[in-house]
Amino acid sequence: MIHNKLESFGFSDINPGTPYVIKNFILFNSNDKPLDINLEHPFSFKGIVFIICLKGSGKIKIDFKEYCLKENSVLTILPNQITESVEHTDDFFIELLAFDFDFLSDIPLPKDFDLPKRIAQSPILDLSGNDIQNLLRYHSFIIETFNNKKSVLFEQIIKGLLYSLLMEIAVLYTEQDYNFKERKPTSRKEEIVYQFLELLKDHYKNGRNSSYYADKMFITPKYLSSTLRKVTGRSINSWIEDAVLIGAKVLLKSTNLTVLQVSEELNFPNSSYFGRFFKKHTGMTPKNYRDS
Repeated sequence: MIHNKLESFGFSDINPGTPYVIKNFILFNSNDKPLDINLEHPFSFKGIVFIICLKGSGKIKIDFKEYCLKENSVLTILPNQITESVEHTDDFFIELLAFDFDFLSDIPLPKDFDLPKRIAQSPILDLSGNDIQNLLRYHSFIIETFNNKKSVLFEQIIKGLLYSLLMEIAVLYTEQDYNFKERKPTSRKEEIVYQFLELLKDHYKNGRNSSYYADKMFITPKYLSSTLRKVTGRSINSWIEDAVLIGAKVLLKSTNLTVLQVSEELNFPNSSYFGRFFKKHTGMTPKNYRDS
């Protein structure tokens, strides 16, 4: 049983007795008993997660960027991406599959199709009803096999079905290739945004202003700030504050560091300043958030 929400977790962190878990594989939906790990807090997972939204809608942040998941959408989360659920409607209903790379290590994947890169740049696919039904057929086969563990080749069958589901996802990305191309950095401004977000993931604890990132990118702070505003509609400060806030939530939930130690880890001048920052953005003190 996990007592804190971990910054990064894998299958070894999940109770093996949970009925919908087998080695390196999870099957889960909104009606199931909650996992030992609360996904409402920022997390990263050492495997791949597929989420099919069947009803309602929700917002989720992946590596600090916000996406909308709605009915007939498929979300793919890659290993170790920082993920946070922002909000969802009361009728939000999902089906979830998660697996470790090792689970399919003995099955060759196509080498001429860069699916991970496409997913990273476009994690959500908004599909037609027919496409969703096609994916759900594979999902239903997996559920049926999962619930009938009598076969001596149980895991091999699950692997085969999961591989087929992966290939269907790959086909959908191929069919929507024009969308993928549109999401590639096609201009210098979009490339700057991409570079900034990559730097932000690694340097948010130290880099608190535009000059810090602009120096690393060999451009002026003014140009970086105006570019981010134009391309993303958000100021550079809001991006940085978001990253720091997620980092703070992770440390408060996943470690035994004191509030003072968390503030020092995130390079705040003192714990009081950190407390005011955290409450301003969450409406809660760091201690209250940790205890929630």
